Amino acid sequence: MNSAQLCQTLINQWQQDYQQLHDILNSEQVALENRDFASLTKLIKEKDSLVQTINKHNIPPILKQHGISVSSMNEFKHYCFADEQLAPVWRELMGLVEKCSFKNEVNSRLIELLNVSCRRTFNLIKGFDPDNNIYNASGDRTAVKHFSASISA
Repeated sequence: MNSAQLCQTLINQWQQDYQQLHDILNSEQVALENRDFASLTKLIKEKDSLVQTINKHNIPPILKQHGISVSSMNEFKHYCFADEQLAPVWRELMGLVEKCSFKNEVNSRLIELLNVSCRRTFNLIKGFDPDNNIYNASGDRTAVKHFSASISA
């Protein structure tokens, strides 16, 4: 196996991991949208395990045995860009990494919205609406209670 093939193999392995992460993130989004917390729990465990695996990716020492002297991912990236066979594959991998990052951000915002929704529902059940505040003469905010007979300032 020549050095380009070895690098291609590494990139392919990383692409498989990131594709799996992208699939998990898509499933996570569906679970969040459907409020399927049983599936979400399972998906989060899968995602955490896969992210740990991805974070352990490093440049294997075998590259040096094939004449590739890189010691960091940044050097590996530059090595890939210098090779016309590896450059498009590396760009494809980086595109997939970017898609995963974007999908993770979308899911993060969905979680924030779910938290706000749950908090608001809980407050309404308690008879308190934090958005329903009024100001008194000194500028202090006082919450209006839904189930009381009067509104005080």
